[in-house]
Amino acid sequence: MKYPIVTLTKFGLFRAKIYTVMKRPYLVMGIFSYLMVVLLVLIYLNTAPSFTSDMEMVLPGTGSSNSVSLVNVGQIVSQTTTPFSGGSFNPRVNYKEMLSSRGVRARAAKKLHISLEDLGKPKIKLTEQTSIISLKMSANGQELAQEKTLALYESLQDELSNLRADEVLRRDQSIKQVLDQYRERMNITRNAIVDFQQRSIVVSTDQMDQLVRTLSGVREKHLYVNAEAKQLQEYIYQLSEELGVSPRLAGQAFALQSDVEFRAYITELKESITQLTEYSSRWGVNHPKVKAQQKRLNFTRIAINERSSQMYGVNSNEIFNSLNLDLNPKRSGLFADLIDAFAKQKGQESMLEDLGRSALHLADQLKIYSREIVELERLQREFNMAEAIFTSAAARLEASKSDVFASYPVLQMLTTPSYPMKQSSPKNIIAFVGAITGFIFITLGLIILSQRRKLIKIILKKD
Repeated sequence: MKYPIVTLTKFGLFRAKIYTVMKRPYLVMGIFSYLMVVLLVLIYLNTAPSFTSDMEMVLPGTGSSNSVSLVNVGQIVSQTTTPFSGGSFNPRVNYKEMLSSRGVRARAAKKLHISLEDLGKPKIKLTEQTSIISLKMSANGQELAQEKTLALYESLQDELSNLRADEVLRRDQSIKQVLDQYRERMNITRNAIVDFQQRSIVVSTDQMDQLVRTLSGVREKHLYVNAEAKQLQEYIYQLSEELGVSPRLAGQAFALQSDVEFRAYITELKESITQLTEYSSRWGVNHPKVKAQQKRLNFTRIAINERSSQMYGVNSNEIFNSLNLDLNPKRSGLFADLIDAFAKQKGQESMLEDLGRSALHLADQLKIYSREIVELERLQREFNMAEAIFTSAAARLEASKSDVFASYPVLQMLTTPSYPMKQSSPKNIIAFVGAITGFIFITLGLIILSQRRKLIKIILKKD
C-alpha cells in the first residue's frame, strides 16, 4: 500500500480534529462570532448597576407690566416681555448649554464633594412647542442620582442669580453716571433761582398773584366808593335845594344851637317875643311895658347877631336870623341828615384819594414785578425740567431693578428630582435583544458569504 494505515496518537487525533474543523472556515467564523456576542452580553450584564433620576423645569410663557404714576413727573412703565417673544434666540437653548457647561457642573460637583468626572454629563431634552426642559442624571446609587439632579438644578439657579446680580450692578453703574449729570444740572438751576431771589424783590410767583389780587381789589373798591360818593353828592344837592342852605351853613347852625351863650340869647328872644305879643294885645305900643319889651327884644337880636358874627363872620347874622331849629324838629332832622351826608362825602373823597394813590403805587410795583417774574419763571421752568428729567431717570432706574428677569427668565421646578426605583442599566431585555440581533446578523452574514457564488450567478442571469 502506498499509504499504510497507521494508528494515530492522541496528538495526532487532536491535529486531525483541528484539520477537520479548519476545512470548514465558515463554521469556525460563526462559532467565534457567536462567542464574541455572548462575551459582550456577559460583560454588559456584569457592569455596575446605574440609576437615573429625572426632573422637569418650565419657563414662564407671558411677560408682566407695571405702571406707576408720579405727581408732577408722569407715568413710569416697567415691562417684562415674554422670553419667547424674540426670534433671535430661545432661552431654553441657553439654559441647556448652561446645564452642560463646565462651571455649572463644577459647582454641582462641589456641592456633592465629588469630582467633575464622577458627576458626569447630564442628559437634557427640550420638548417641542412647550417651555419645558427635561433633565436626567445617572449614578451608581439611587440617592446619589437624585442628589446629582437636584445639585445641578440648584447650581443653575445660583449661576442665574449671579448673572442677574452682575447685570443689575453693571446697569446701575452706567445709569449712575447719567444721574450724576442730571443731578448737577438740577443743582445749577436751583442755585440760579436762589441767587435771583436774593437780589430781587420777587421771591415766588405767589407774590405776583397776590399783588394782582390786591390791585384788582383796590380798583374795585375805588369804583364802589366813587359810585357811593356820586350818590351822596346828588343827595346833598337835592337836600340843600329843599332846605335852602348849604351843608356848611347847616353845620354852622347846629354849632350855634349847641353854643350855650347863643342858646341863652335864643331863649331870651323867645320870651321877649312872647311878652311883647302879650303886652301889645293888652296895651298900646306906647305903653311903658310894651316899649320896655320892645327894647329887650331889640337888644336880644343885637346880641344874637353879634354872637353869630363873632363865631362865623360879619354877614352870618342875616343867615342865622331865620335858622331857629328849635321851632321845627323835622327841619332840624333834615339838617342833621344833610350834615351827616356831607361828612360821609368828605370821608369818601378822602378814601378815593387814598385808593387812587394806592392803585398808582401798586401799578408801578406790578410793572417791576412783571419784569422780574418773567426771569423767575424762566429759571423755574429750567429747574422743573431738570428735576423732571432727574426724577424720571431715577424712577426708571428703580423700576428696572424690579425687572431682573428680563435677560434671564424665571426657571421653575415643574417636577422634583425622581427617586429611581429600578436601575436604568444594565437591563436584561437590552442584553437579550442585543444578543438576538447579533446572532441574526452573524448568521445572515455567514449565509451570504457561503452562498455568494450562487447569488452572483443568479444576479448575472437576471442581467
